[in-house]
Amino acid sequence: MEEIYSIVSQFHFRNELWVLFIPLGLMAIDILTGIIKAWAQNDFKSKIMRAGLAKKAEEILILIAGELITFGLMLPSVIMNGVSFYIIFMEGMSILENVDQLGIPIPKFVKDVINNTNEQLQNGPKHKEEE
Repeated sequence: MEEIYSIVSQFHFRNELWVLFIPLGLMAIDILTGIIKAWAQNDFKSKIMRAGLAKKAEEILILIAGELITFGLMLPSVIMNGVSFYIIFMEGMSILENVDQLGIPIPKFVKDVINNTNEQLQNGPKHKEEE
C-alpha cells in the first residue's frame, strides 16, 4: 500500500484542470475506439453502447465528486490525483484492449497484461511449469 501511495503522491498535473481533462479526453478516445472496433467487427449493439456510456457517466460523476470533496474539505490534492490516476489507467487499458482487438500490433508484454481473463485475475498468473 505504501508503494501505491508513493506512486500517486509523486504523480502531479501541470495544473488542476488537467486532473479532469486528461481522464475526460481518454474517455472520449475510449468511446471512439470502442465504436470503431464494433463497426469493424460488424458487432455494433446499442445495448452494449448504452452500458458503456452509463459506465463513462459514472466515472465522470466520480471525478466531479472527488473534485468537490477534495476542494470542499480542503483535503490534500493527492486524493484527487489518485482518483484521476486510477481512471487514466483504466481508460488507457481499455483503449489498448480496443486497439488490440482491431488487430493493431502492440508489444507482447502489454498484450499479456490487457488480456487477463477474470479466471486469471482470481487464480493468479500461471507459471511456465503449469502450462
